[in-house]
Amino acid sequence: MWPPSISNIMRKTLLTILALGAVAMMSCSKDNTPSQPIWPDDGDDEPTETLDKPLDGGNIVVAHRGGSTEAGKGFPDNSIASLEYAMSLKCYASECDIYWTKDNKVVVAHADSECKINGVHPWEATLAELRAKGNIGNGEQLPELQDFISKVMSKGSCTRLWLDIKNITSPSTLTGYPINACRRSCEIIKEMKAQNFVEFICTGNATVMAESYKYARAAGVNIGWMGNQAASVYQQKSYTWANLSTQYMKQGGGVRTIEEFTKAGIAISVFNADDDATMNYYISNASSMKAICTNYPKKLIEKMRK
Repeated sequence: MWPPSISNIMRKTLLTILALGAVAMMSCSKDNTPSQPIWPDDGDDEPTETLDKPLDGGNIVVAHRGGSTEAGKGFPDNSIASLEYAMSLKCYASECDIYWTKDNKVVVAHADSECKINGVHPWEATLAELRAKGNIGNGEQLPELQDFISKVMSKGSCTRLWLDIKNITSPSTLTGYPINACRRSCEIIKEMKAQNFVEFICTGNATVMAESYKYARAAGVNIGWMGNQAASVYQQKSYTWANLSTQYMKQGGGVRTIEEFTKAGIAISVFNADDDATMNYYISNASSMKAICTNYPKKLIEKMRK
């Protein structure tokens, strides 16, 4: 038997080798879906209950892309400025979109309809190459995940991040890249001891969710699925949180109900509650909701306080 200190070092070294191996394997297939590394138990991780966590802001409002739509000019979506706007409102969370780059970084950005950032597929470029293509609308450089985590972990913060693991459908459906966005994010979260400041929301793609769920659970990070499925399907998969479009819900013309999920013991949140009628409906059911995501967080918070 190795002494504990050496054993921990060896396990951490193995984790690094496995992760690097996964990156190397991604060049071997078009979809870049590597065999996922199994994270060993380091044996020295702090329980999440002992780690720092956000203060209670007194609401369950999530600012979609930081509330950039409401904040207006100077607050592009997925910018530090829009994140600071959400934090100034003491939102429960600020939603942002993440993508994996070919040099194993995680960038925060909303890609266009062709899944491109600054005209490039992010998984085909390094962070430096993406940044060299231009800044975001207010002059900020393209942020990476560490920038956002450091911001929400600042003293007095009431806000956590909702990291949206985006589905990639152009040039075709590619599952490996979003899975790796989650994998690398989990490594960063663990390194920064930020488990209580981050939650994942994952595309409805079942493959991406299944693999991302493994990583998130191993890292001690909460993860919700955006699959438009019955609560019984969530139970079968052991998923504990449904984050659904308001259009999937009965109030928005769909078939899902809040009661369906709460009776099954599944936490329920929705996106995006933007008009008055939708806001009012979910405010009236707030006690049954995990969170309500909106493009107008200030307006929703004010309505909830009345």
